[in-house]
Amino acid sequence: MNRPRPLARVLLRRIAVWYLLFAVAVTGTQLYIEYRNIRQDVVQTLDALARTFTPGVAAALWDYQEDLLKSLARGIGEHTLVVAVDISDLHGRINAHYRTTPDETVAENLTVQQPLYHRFEDGQQEALGTLRIASSTSRVLAQLRSVALSAGLFIAAQLLFLGVALALLARLLVVEPLTRFSEQVSHLKTGEEQQIDLGATPISEIATLQQGFNQLLQRVAESHQAITTTNASLERRIAERTRNLDERNRELRREHELTLALVRSIPGFVCVISSNGAILLANAAANRLLGSPGVALVGQNWALLPTLAAPDHPLHDLMHQAQINGQGNAQATFTATTGPAQTYQFEALRIGQGSDARIIMVGVDISAQQEQKLLLQHLAFHDRLTGLPNRALLLEHLDNTLRSTRYQQQPFALAFIDLDQFKPINDSAGHEAGDAVLQEIASRLRQCVREQDLVSRHGGDEFVLLLHSPAQGLPRIAYAILEAITQPIHWQGARFQVSASIGFALFPRDGTSPQQLLDAADAAMYRAKQAGRNRADFGSAPLLAAQ
Repeated sequence: MNRPRPLARVLLRRIAVWYLLFAVAVTGTQLYIEYRNIRQDVVQTLDALARTFTPGVAAALWDYQEDLLKSLARGIGEHTLVVAVDISDLHGRINAHYRTTPDETVAENLTVQQPLYHRFEDGQQEALGTLRIASSTSRVLAQLRSVALSAGLFIAAQLLFLGVALALLARLLVVEPLTRFSEQVSHLKTGEEQQIDLGATPISEIATLQQGFNQLLQRVAESHQAITTTNASLERRIAERTRNLDERNRELRREHELTLALVRSIPGFVCVISSNGAILLANAAANRLLGSPGVALVGQNWALLPTLAAPDHPLHDLMHQAQINGQGNAQATFTATTGPAQTYQFEALRIGQGSDARIIMVGVDISAQQEQKLLLQHLAFHDRLTGLPNRALLLEHLDNTLRSTRYQQQPFALAFIDLDQFKPINDSAGHEAGDAVLQEIASRLRQCVREQDLVSRHGGDEFVLLLHSPAQGLPRIAYAILEAITQPIHWQGARFQVSASIGFALFPRDGTSPQQLLDAADAAMYRAKQAGRNRADFGSAPLLAAQ
């Protein structure tokens, strides 16, 4: 078997020097143009890859699925042109990087960068990060090798024009081996491990080409098998991820339905409002308090609700507190067309920030507690038997009256009333009869004074009147009281009759403090009782006896 000779040694003897120079120049120009075209194709391919994977990468970045991001980066890196893949988050919370070979240098002019966004249902979008895919000059040069082969064939074709001898040599030394090579290549099947066999050849380059192409075929078969395996793995992962997402969506739907059912079953007020005031969720209590008949509350704007038309409504201030401070509380009373008014205690909490913020407002009906509070307040300041204000409320009113009249020096009076001969009624007829007499006397005292005057029970059979009347009007009031009290009282077939001793104290004549005035009136009452009962004592004035 003859040793193959280099093609250059065989042809250089037959080709003129000028053609070699011309061929080298033409080939260099062609390779430079092809290099630029291949580099542009590489950039376009990287851009297409970036656009293809952008939706999946953005979705994984939005859900913080770091494993999926790494898997996507690895999948992109399997492309023959890709050297490096970088997925970065704007906030630095999650990143994914992949490099095919650590020592291969990334070319900046062979890099594409795709911004990642999350698009909301209303059309708005939020920037998430970037997807960066890079190649290298060595990958471009690898693509250029096939072009170099074509250039060699082009030179060989040009050699045919040099003459029959050159054509014969080219046919014998180059064309026939390459023809067999082309025929065998055309019969190759994708995915099968095959070899090119050109037999014995005198040209070492052809032998090298055969060897290199066979190695390329082996690598292509291996890459095809790897790609097939990777695609199958990706398909399994995608299918598994899809099943997981479907299951998660079903869980979220069940949780949403459960939440809605719980909210609707809550007897108290529950309402969820968006940052722009739209009502997203409202239960039956919220619809009853804020809604209009036949109109759904959900979907309406909080600020435009007819029931909240008053600008000073407490719920407007509560909403403002939640938006500014994140939480707040308020109390509001709602007057129904039928039935008693209802008082609710509300609390609001803001969840989230900006356009994603939600305000959760809850309210509890405290009408019964309010009624109980008012009842307790009434019992604390009123006599349970007669319903009249007690000593504590009298002192409070007297103190307020002194503060309001101290600067104007407007006179007012206290009347201290003690019933005469009341104890024998309790002793002879019992306390139930005595209570009935006290209730009747309280009713008669109310009728003897004006609406702005105060009638209080001081204790036992003692009453104190706070009278906003001038001194000259007091005798008329005293006569009316003495006359009213002495009228007979009928109870369960029995007839009772009592009288009263009354002592008056005037402000500021008899004192400027509550205790001074009470002591002066009490002293005047005792003087009236000692003078014979059933009469009034006006302090420094002579006694007024009943007619």
